[in-house]
This record gives sequence, structure tokens and C-alpha cells, in this order.
Amino acid sequence: MSHIQPDIRTATPADVPALLDLVRDTGTLDLHTPYTYWALAHAGVILVAERDGGLVGLLTAMRAPEGSAMLLWQVGLRESERGTGLSQRLLDAFLDEARALGVGAVTLTIAEDNLASQGMMQRFAARHGLVLERIGDTGPAATAMALETLYRIKLTHASV
Repeated sequence: MSHIQPDIRTATPADVPALLDLVRDTGTLDLHTPYTYWALAHAGVILVAERDGGLVGLLTAMRAPEGSAMLLWQVGLRESERGTGLSQRLLDAFLDEARALGVGAVTLTIAEDNLASQGMMQRFAARHGLVLERIGDTGPAATAMALETLYRIKLTHASV
């Protein structure tokens, strides 16, 4: 692994093939259709971490139906990037983007057994003085997918 920090930028539709390769290579994320990533590049948020012309990390999100919130969907890194702080850098860039869009809260889901993601999000919230609040689960959708816990992070400081 290079000692140079990856650049973080917004993905474009031209990144879709590399995004698919990256998602496959993480070994931890669900792979979705090329059209899904193309649509997110147009109407959602995809942040990528790039080093030496190759993608090494990504974060995907979309506006929640209520409009003042965003759903944080995927955060993934190549195995060589895990433990480097890159996921926190992607989350920090996402926080800046969400605040610039006037978003008041971020929702996300995490599987009960995904301790790495739970820790990542707890560290992120704590570093920014925010609270990762459990608000429910994926409920009825769990008949078609794994049951996950639903969380919310209000983008105001916990002391406010």
C-alpha cells in the first residue's frame, strides 16, 4: 500500500465500471446493478477514494423520502485500506456534503453482527459530537433481505 493518502472526490457515471469492480473486491458489500450506481452518480451521492488512478474506497448515499435526511447506504474499502482511517475520511467528506445540502439527519442500517460497521459509525458520531441513535429495523423487508438495525444521526451537536 502506498503511503500517499487517497484523494476523495465525487464519482461520475464514467466511474461505474470501476465502482462495480471495487464493490466486488471489498468482499463485504452487496453488489447492485450498474444502473443503480449510474443513477446514484446522477441523483444521489457517491464519494470515491482514489489512489494512483484506481478506486480504493467508496461511500454511497441518497436523499430520504422526507427530503431533509439522507440514507447512508454503503461504505466500503479494499482490504489493503482497512484500518487506515480512510472510512472516517469518507464519512467526514459525506458529512460536509450533507450539511452543504441542508440535510438535518442521516439514516443508515447495520446488521447486528457487523461489529466493524457499528464501531466505524460510533467513532464517526463521537468524533463529531453527534449521537448514533437506534430508531428501528428493516422490519417487513427482512423477508427478502437480512434484518438490519435502523439508526439516525442528527447533524447537530448532542449538546445543542
